Amino acid sequence: MGGRRNSYGYSQYHGRGSNRTRTVLLFIIALLAILLAAGAAFYALVDLEYTENGVIVHWPWAQESASLPPIASDPIALDSESVVTVEPTPSPEPTPTPPPAYEPIGAVTVTAAQLKNGTAAQAVAAAGGTALVVEMKDMNGKLAWQSQAPLAATLGVNAADNGAALAVQSLSQTTDLYLVARVQCFRDPVLARNWVGPLMTRGGNVWHDYQGLGWSSPASQQTVDYLSALCLELADMGFDEILLDSAGYPNSGEVNVLAVSDNRPADLTAPVSAFLERISGELEARNVRLAVSTDETLLPGNAVLSGLTAGVLAQHAGRVWLSGSASAQQYTDLLTAAGWQDTAPRLVVKNALTGAGSWYK
Repeated sequence: MGGRRNSYGYSQYHGRGSNRTRTVLLFIIALLAILLAAGAAFYALVDLEYTENGVIVHWPWAQESASLPPIASDPIALDSESVVTVEPTPSPEPTPTPPPAYEPIGAVTVTAAQLKNGTAAQAVAAAGGTALVVEMKDMNGKLAWQSQAPLAATLGVNAADNGAALAVQSLSQTTDLYLVARVQCFRDPVLARNWVGPLMTRGGNVWHDYQGLGWSSPASQQTVDYLSALCLELADMGFDEILLDSAGYPNSGEVNVLAVSDNRPADLTAPVSAFLERISGELEARNVRLAVSTDETLLPGNAVLSGLTAGVLAQHAGRVWLSGSASAQQYTDLLTAAGWQDTAPRLVVKNALTGAGSWYK
C-alpha cells in the first residue's frame, strides 16, 4: 500500500500499530484521572496526623465506633482491688523537754575584792558552801566589771578594772563551784536621776525609797534593754545563775505617793512578767538559770506591790531567793499551787540549816 507523499517526495507510512498506541495512551489518561479523583476523595474523607513517628490516619468509620470519653461529671467506676490507698505518714509527736533538774545549793556571799585577790573559793569552802554569790550590780547602780553596754559608759558606772570578771572566768573553768551573780535591777538612782524610766510621785518629783534611792521602771524599754545587756554579759562571763534583786516595783517606803503612769501602770504584774520572760528566755539560750530575790509577804488576797506574784515567779523563775522576813512555808505553798515542782532545791532560804534544801548566807 502506498502512502501520501510529502513535499520532499517521501511517503508517510500509517500501519496498524498506530491505533494500538493511541488506545494505550487513552487508558493511561483515564487511569490517572481515576487515581486523581480517588486521591481527592481520600483527603476529603480521612484525617491525617503527622507525628515524629510517622503519619497516623484517622478513618471516619473508626471514629464512629470509638467510645466517647467520659463526661467529667459522670461517676467513673473503679475496681477496688486495683486502687492503692496511700495513708499519710503521721507527724511524730514532739517530745516535751523536761525541766532541768535542780540540786540543792549552799551559797556563800563574797565580795568583788575577794574574787580579785583569790580568796573567794576558800571563803565558800570554809563556810561549808557549794555555791558562790557575788553582787555584780549594786543598789547604787555601780558595776563590778567593765560592761560593753553603751549606757554603762554614758552613766559612768563601770568598774575601774576587769579583775572581778577575769576571776569569775577562771573559777568557772577551774572549779566546780556554782557561780551566782546578784544584780540590783530597778533600784538604781543613777538611772532615775538621768531620767531613764524614773518612778515619779503624784506631785511630779522623782520618787525615793526609805534609803533615799531612786527607782527606774520595769515598763521602761530603755531600762529593760540595759539590764538585758548586763545579764547576757554576766552569762558569757561564766556565771551559772543570775539572781535578780529589786526585780519589780518597790514594795516598801512611801509607795502610796507613787503616781500611776506609763512607767507604773495600774496592772503592775504585766511589765514585771514581760521583763522576767525576756531575761529568762535569753539566759536559757545560754544554759544559764534565772533566779529572783524577794522579801515581800505573799498572802492570798493581799496586794502585791512589787508585781512579783506567785504566778509570775512560778512561770519565769528557776529559783526564788527569800530574805529573812519572808515565810518559806507560805512561798512553798503558793508556788506549789501556782505549778512549781521540785520546790525544796529551788527555794533558797536565808541562813537556813545546811542539808535542809537550798540556803544562802
